[in-house]
Amino acid sequence: MRLLIVEDEPGIALVIEDVAIDAGFEITGIAGNMSEALELGSEADIAIIDVRLGDGLTGPSIARALFSGFGLGVVYFTLNPGLIENPEGRAVVAEPASPERIVDALSMAAKNARTHRVASGTTFH
Repeated sequence: MRLLIVEDEPGIALVIEDVAIDAGFEITGIAGNMSEALELGSEADIAIIDVRLGDGLTGPSIARALFSGFGLGVVYFTLNPGLIENPEGRAVVAEPASPERIVDALSMAAKNARTHRVASGTTFH
């Protein structure tokens, strides 16, 4: 399963990357803003997205764009889960999170991405 990490804090992104690799995910890239996320979106199956990036509270917009444009499964990653008014059935991981919680959320997103792609007839990698 190919994972896009959308996180503007390099230290946090590297921790997520290490946890995901250890769990068997392939990292397609790390994006720090919406532009980078959309550029890398076609290469991934799922994304873990920080809700508040350097360009503001853009995580939910990025999630919608990656889901509608590429069918990605999405996990929100945030210090403040209250910032997400409607997570739209997506997993929310509150920081700081255990590696097990991150892997569980990524696995749930992967399952949802598979289900969406099968239902929509999209080829799954």
